[in-house]
Amino acid sequence: WLRYLRYLEEKVTDNTEIIRDVYERACTIHHKKKPNLHLHWAVYEEMQGNYEKAGEILTALEKVVPNLIQVIYRRINLARRSGDVATAADLYEHYIDKAKNRVIANNMTIKYARFCWKILNDIDRAVSILKKALEKDKENPRLYLQLIDMALQRTPVDEGEVIGVIDIYLARDNAELEQRVMFAQRKIEFLEDFGSNVKSVQKATDEFQKLLKQLQEKKKKSEDNKKQEEPNLKKTKSDQKDSSGPSYNASQMSQPPASTGQYSAPNYNQSGGYSQPPAQGGYNQGYNQQPPYNQQYNQQYNQSDPNYNNYQNWGYSQTGYGNYNQGWGGYNYY
Repeated sequence: WLRYLRYLEEKVTDNTEIIRDVYERACTIHHKKKPNLHLHWAVYEEMQGNYEKAGEILTALEKVVPNLIQVIYRRINLARRSGDVATAADLYEHYIDKAKNRVIANNMTIKYARFCWKILNDIDRAVSILKKALEKDKENPRLYLQLIDMALQRTPVDEGEVIGVIDIYLARDNAELEQRVMFAQRKIEFLEDFGSNVKSVQKATDEFQKLLKQLQEKKKKSEDNKKQEEPNLKKTKSDQKDSSGPSYNASQMSQPPASTGQYSAPNYNQSGGYSQPPAQGGYNQGYNQQPPYNQQYNQQYNQSDPNYNNYQNWGYSQTGYGNYNQGWGGYNYY
């Protein structure tokens, strides 16, 4: 169907009615639940300036294939491109309230806040939307980062607003310690660039050093626990190896010695020989191959949310803070 439609669209002659007829038959008769075809049809109608028909196509598709995020964003952006920003805002609010997945709801909230900020030129409304989302997800760093970014875009920059957002996150004891350290570092950077009182810079530095010390102690404790577990694993492996020895040797004692020429001496270097480690060694290998603490944390944290992959760092290179030269956790709140 798509190849035929592409062929018709590339022809010089006006095939508008023929193309519409093909889309109609493909989407309403043969492939009622094929999102790709319906989305192409909606794009075609929008290109013809028929926004109303494009909206009807997307609405009908959503009924037969509900909760498809691509359809949701197509409906919102179609309304925005057509100039109906009120409908776009209503759709954002509808889908945010309807979302059952927190990650999707937060992503949509950030997009809605940016829509209010950049399209409606209403930054106060955008801030209000983000704060409402934080009531449901109080430890989400992406929401705080978006609030910080909006506050930084104000002219002049409101020092109290930016520091207020950072301090709220730093006060969250349940927030990840690594993220709190990075927010504390960001606080120092901001106060150095925009702060009006050097005492606040010194206070922020002390707070950062305190959190950094907690993080280092946490990492050291994790490393110590790992070292304590390794001897136990080696001892378990040795015990298992010793317990398997007598059984093997006893079986060999019943055999005539190799010097008789009737039996060749066993080759212990071959597969299955006694010199090979027992099967339980696989556990020890797996344990030793685990990534270090920081790497393991970053992998687990980023995987909890697939949308966190490939996010931009804040790109600040710091010195003088205990060599804690880390980026902003790889967030791209855009």
